[in-house]
Amino acid sequence: MEWDDSADFTWCEQQFIAIQSYVEAQQIPHGLICDWPEWYTAPYVGLWVVEDPQDPGYAGHWILAGDSTGTQPQPVPFDHLPAEDLTEPRDAMAAFAKRWAALAAKASKGEAWQGSPVLAGDAATQAKQLARQAQLLAMWANDEELWAED
Repeated sequence: MEWDDSADFTWCEQQFIAIQSYVEAQQIPHGLICDWPEWYTAPYVGLWVVEDPQDPGYAGHWILAGDSTGTQPQPVPFDHLPAEDLTEPRDAMAAFAKRWAALAAKASKGEAWQGSPVLAGDAATQAKQLARQAQLLAMWANDEELWAED
């Protein structure tokens, strides 16, 4: 399938529905849930922001969300972080990478974690998958061209 702008739009719309469900399921305090990602690479992953209900107009949480359509064999998991000290999307991406690398290191030692991100399978499989994805997130966070202003 050739990917184009209309496919991006459709994917982002589908993801938005999944983001809304995730925010509700995780009971993340929020105001407005932005209907378009701050950064994405369809059909794989997007970085979304939800408004702080105590400070309307400002970010409250960042949501990192992999493909929710079920077409990706090892989708990036959904996860969230408070936006308190993460004012820019790039900072949030780097924070997810750091968090996931730490979780992967623990999982590689057989330590399980509770909460987000949720991965299926045994700890060794979780560790490998999360470590690979953490490296990819770090690579994206460090890529100047991805964050250059138009």
